[in-house]
Amino acid sequence: MWKSRKGSVSVTLVLLIAPLFTFHATLIDAVRVKMGERQAETATKAALRSVLSAYDPVLQGYGLFGVGDSPEASAELFTRVFQENLSAGGNVGFKLIEPISVSESLKPLYTLGNQAVFGRQVLEEMKYRAPVEFALSVTDKLTKRSGTASMLGGMSNFADKAKTIEQLMSQRDDFLDDAWTDAQRLAEKTSIFRSYYAKKLERLNELCQLIGLRDAEELRRSVQSLRAQADSLRRAIAEKQAGLAGMMQAGVQAVEQIAAIQQSIMQLEQSWNELNKQIGELEKILQYIAEYTLLMNTTKMEAGRDQIAMTEMVQSIMDKLDRAKEIDDRIRAEINTLPPEANVSQDTLNAAAMPDSYYIKYKTGIGGIGALYSGFETSLAATTLFAGDNKFDSARMQALTGSNDAYGQRAVQFTGEQRVEEQKRAAGKENVSRRKKEERKRFGEIWDQARKIWAECGNGSSEAYKRLEAGDPASGTVSLYRKYADYNRVAVSMDVSVNEMGDADEALKNTTGMIGKLLDGLASAAGQFRDELYINEYALTKFNYRTYGKETGPDGKLKPDYEKSERGSHELQAQEAEYLLYGLNSCLKNQSAAYSEMFAIRLAVRTAEALLSPEAKAASMGNPMVMLLWSLAEGAVKAFADMTKLVNGEEVPVTAKAPATLTMNYKDYLRLFLLLHTKREPMTARMQSLINLNTGRDLRETAVYLQARTETNIRLWFMPYTLAAFGYPIQGNQASVSKTASLSY
Repeated sequence: MWKSRKGSVSVTLVLLIAPLFTFHATLIDAVRVKMGERQAETATKAALRSVLSAYDPVLQGYGLFGVGDSPEASAELFTRVFQENLSAGGNVGFKLIEPISVSESLKPLYTLGNQAVFGRQVLEEMKYRAPVEFALSVTDKLTKRSGTASMLGGMSNFADKAKTIEQLMSQRDDFLDDAWTDAQRLAEKTSIFRSYYAKKLERLNELCQLIGLRDAEELRRSVQSLRAQADSLRRAIAEKQAGLAGMMQAGVQAVEQIAAIQQSIMQLEQSWNELNKQIGELEKILQYIAEYTLLMNTTKMEAGRDQIAMTEMVQSIMDKLDRAKEIDDRIRAEINTLPPEANVSQDTLNAAAMPDSYYIKYKTGIGGIGALYSGFETSLAATTLFAGDNKFDSARMQALTGSNDAYGQRAVQFTGEQRVEEQKRAAGKENVSRRKKEERKRFGEIWDQARKIWAECGNGSSEAYKRLEAGDPASGTVSLYRKYADYNRVAVSMDVSVNEMGDADEALKNTTGMIGKLLDGLASAAGQFRDELYINEYALTKFNYRTYGKETGPDGKLKPDYEKSERGSHELQAQEAEYLLYGLNSCLKNQSAAYSEMFAIRLAVRTAEALLSPEAKAASMGNPMVMLLWSLAEGAVKAFADMTKLVNGEEVPVTAKAPATLTMNYKDYLRLFLLLHTKREPMTARMQSLINLNTGRDLRETAVYLQARTETNIRLWFMPYTLAAFGYPIQGNQASVSKTASLSY
């Protein structure tokens, strides 16, 4: 039977046709499933596009696109559109595939609360609205087209030099004041020395006259001889007195003899008295010699001691003069290194340093006093008592007296001459100090006027700022800014106070600081990222600012506002861009912060212009700080006039040194400040906060990037399990198809 060939053809055909049938059946189902998968994918994406098409028209006014429906409405719309697209064609006629919707889910992946997403939409909006050149044109006005940056750099450098020179002048004057005090003390000492040694010399001369040419040893020998004679007479007198007494006791009545003895005794006593008188006179001369010797030696010792003190005082004065001279050399060096762009003549400031002739004359006078006293002391030390070429006599007395008078007269002469110089120097200091006070006062008066217009805030913004910056601690509601900052992990900065200009010195500090910041910002502006510039311009395009609604066009009419963000109806009026820039918690603080910085720049420009004027040289009095303060006060007058125009929406020239057509307005300066020192992340968080405040839309809940997942079943016609080899899950006679799609604006 097995070897029979009957039916072999049929078997062969069956063996050939069965695999072909299986293959084609599987292929047909696979194609149908693939078509169903494609249809499910198309339906999913169509449904996603439908959901995204329902964007929020209010946010669209800010150039932002986000889903405007609630999550429930979006899910319902997605399901409806998905199912309608899945069953396209209705129930009429034959259907090759019949996909059956099993489940649909819609999940938002990113929202407008995300700064990266928010930033991309801002860039997409602004790249057609604000070319980069528009923002950089502000920097060009200050650099290439007007040279303002170079002028400001020169003014800033001059201000730094002026402060340095002012400090050096103060140090120098301290040394000169101390030197003059010491010089006056030296003159007083010299007067005392002169009187003291004049009396000493006078006494020495008296003693010298009393002593004459006698020698002390010779006088001592004479005294001894006279004493011996006196002793001999005393003994003779005693003997005669004894003999007379004996005669009187013996009763001798020799009257004549007794009288003769008494007469002899009287004569001897008279001779003895004369000898004692001579001895006394000689002993007095010996006392004069002792006093003379002692006085001469002590006078020499005192003169030597005073010479040391005099030398120390002279050296101390010389050292202080040398220190002052070194500082003046440094002042000249600072003046010589003034940058060319400061355009300040060095001759204007030469009076800041004392001339060399002042020091030469001063040191010559002081040195002359010391030298003359030293000559007196040397002459006195070389004087001898009784013998030699330098013995003290009338000629020596005259020479020493002349030498003593010489240094005293020189001190009087020097003091009189130098007092004139010091009074002139003191008067110059007083005049400079007075001028500084006047210019500081003049600036203060102008700043007081300027502060009156530094903000224009009405009532009604406190509640909005409370929502933006404070929140409601009682209910646990955080501020809008904190909400978006935390959502994006941005560090929240604390509220800071407004940096007022303050007095003139503080204004100089703030102004030069602003110049430094400005120049650094301008230098790096070319390297600014395009994205930063677009976001800055977005802040000025979609939000209002102080002069919004005041700006006029070339025809003199108010500029129309075509922005859909409806800036005129926002809760914060005339302050939004300032809030974005500074992030302070009140209108007053934000507007005044912008005003202060704007005033600082205008003050810097106008001060630099005044510094270049011929009047500055005449007003300087040779003092760089006076020149700077005068220029500051002059600049403040014009800066105040500029600010009055700027806050009224008018244009002001960048600088009087440039063409009058080269102007900037309040918005341009805000654009400049945004370019200089805005931190992108905090400002973006504030933008989101303002949009939330103005529209009531929580951007964290406003989806811009959606992900959809659908599951569809397709009924199989032939052998279901053969499709398992293609990776499709099989449930009964149906293949399950899952599709995931993501789409964003």
